[in-house]
Amino acid sequence: MMRFLAVSAAVVCTAVHASAISPTELGAFLAGRTLPPESPLAPLQDSREYREHARQYAAQWFRYKELYFDPMRTWSATELSPRIGSVSQVTYLFGGPDLISAMALFPGAHLYAMGGLEPVGRLTNPLTLPPEQLHASLATLRKSTEVIMNFSHFITKDMKTDLASSHFQGVFPIMLAFLSFADARIDAAERITLHRDGTLTPGESGDGQAALRIVFRATPASSPSEVYYFQSNLANDALGAQPGVLEWLRARGPSTGYLKAASYLPHEGSFSRVRDFLLENCRAILQDDSGIPVSVFRERGWQLIYFGNYTKPLDIFAKYDQPALRAGLGDGGGFSLPFGFGYRWQRGESTLLLALPPGEAPRAIPAGQAR
Repeated sequence: MMRFLAVSAAVVCTAVHASAISPTELGAFLAGRTLPPESPLAPLQDSREYREHARQYAAQWFRYKELYFDPMRTWSATELSPRIGSVSQVTYLFGGPDLISAMALFPGAHLYAMGGLEPVGRLTNPLTLPPEQLHASLATLRKSTEVIMNFSHFITKDMKTDLASSHFQGVFPIMLAFLSFADARIDAAERITLHRDGTLTPGESGDGQAALRIVFRATPASSPSEVYYFQSNLANDALGAQPGVLEWLRARGPSTGYLKAASYLPHEGSFSRVRDFLLENCRAILQDDSGIPVSVFRERGWQLIYFGNYTKPLDIFAKYDQPALRAGLGDGGGFSLPFGFGYRWQRGESTLLLALPPGEAPRAIPAGQAR
């Protein structure tokens, strides 16, 4: 396990194609964690500015770990896994770079398939940057993850603005930093291209969609896990022109769906294609109220298990209020949910819904749960 450089630290960044720098070292550098002295990046950690970056990022990570990551992982082990068993494949669309919550809730998965509008991005080799540009880019990356570290979700437009002028851009660097926070060993990180027929090719190509692939091990003894991120517009008309993401997912077979802070897009008719895909290809779906409407699950005969409480959506999403969800929770609320989640990030105000398709009964109901 890598130790933190200072009392607090961390950052977010991308993969560099520099043969002497491993992806694990790069993630650790961006996250503000101490590198071994033989690492080419180690000398860059000696400056006052870098130490301050490390201190501030560690403080952000400590807060996220205490409020979200650790409670999510404990809840997954005691409440989720007994009901659905082990999860080998996770489909997390609309989530942007939020790999860290998927790892907390589904720690044993071997495949995390993710997608969103956020650009894949790129990373300039830190060794080639003047000090002022390096430190400015680290600060910008740190700023780009402040919302998720404090409030458990990303805001796409803010992230694009924050990273527009940075040398560490997009989803790629953020995921590497998150993996370093989680003490993972990163074996490979590369940009790839997704084609209309769902096939992948290495590198960048003008006739496909930008994507990335990361291979990591959660512990030194773990078998490898893969992360695929597809920069993709998931609206019906866009998927008609570029159906590659659904073709690729379909070829992987059934998975566990995960929806969080999805801007209520699965409620819209213009996103019915991806919504129907999830309903037809998932063996379970875990989501907040911004995912698939409760009324749609009920029409399809899915079994619903409720956690937490439901008040109402934020004002900007007021039209997506769900009386059916409120009725399903009842006066006493759902089963225990010991962390905040999604847009209603404060503990006690969040809702999680576990949906199981017809014929897929929960494996067990954990004993001693309070409703």
